[in-house]
Amino acid sequence: MKMPFFSFICTLSLSLSVWASDPLVETGPNGSIDWSQGYVEATGQGTSRYMGNRIQEELMAKQAARTTAQARLLEQVNGIRLTGLSTLGAHSQSDTRAATRIKGTLKGAKTVSETAIWHKDESSRRGEVVLAEITLRLCVSPSCRETSDDLTTASLAETPPNTKQTEKAPSVETTGPTAVIIDLNKALYLPALAPEVIDENDVIVYSQDMVSEEAVREKGLIHYTKTVDQAKTLSISGKSPVVLTAKRITKDNRIVLSQNDGQTLSGLPAAKLGRVIVALD
Repeated sequence: MKMPFFSFICTLSLSLSVWASDPLVETGPNGSIDWSQGYVEATGQGTSRYMGNRIQEELMAKQAARTTAQARLLEQVNGIRLTGLSTLGAHSQSDTRAATRIKGTLKGAKTVSETAIWHKDESSRRGEVVLAEITLRLCVSPSCRETSDDLTTASLAETPPNTKQTEKAPSVETTGPTAVIIDLNKALYLPALAPEVIDENDVIVYSQDMVSEEAVREKGLIHYTKTVDQAKTLSISGKSPVVLTAKRITKDNRIVLSQNDGQTLSGLPAAKLGRVIVALD
């Protein structure tokens, strides 16, 4: 999907300061996305009116905090990039089935922290009020195992698991590369769930359409690390990954390889298994 240059600049300006400090973690006022670990988080706070019972007030404050955290998590999810600069929020608006699956995935978010702290407040009847804070976490890819569902599967899968016969994923050749590592060489790229890689002739050499559905469910489409050395330590990298160097990043946030490297990527069994890693530095 093409995007006007002005829109790209706006998106870029919002992401640049975060990217400069850590390209793998995008932090906002109410949550964050960790592309390396494969999860999104959001935090909510809540309090309670005086009810004459401290325990009941704590429960009400926690419920208010959870409701806020859920709303903020949805905001975070809607802003996650799917392909290029398009977002899950835009995808949900155009695909009602995907929207339903994503909404269902949100219900499985994991509580990673929950606190309720009492603070002095002379204006309150009790002389103190409770402030609860809850942080929720949701996996964005199958590489994260903290929640039973993930956003990659929810947004890309055409049917629920086991409802149709899926094509068996190809095996990685024992004599060939076990994975593909794309070295961005510090080019400014904004991580996405289902990125597109093209060659210098604008031919797509890697996208979600080239990976088997089984592989998408098991491993996801892409993996992110900061460096090539870190990429080589991932289990999905295997014993003999091949390293390809990106030529540039397009204004619509697509990775560009040379024509030769593009042919290499598109022809590898490892790519069809989603064994592709992007090293941002």
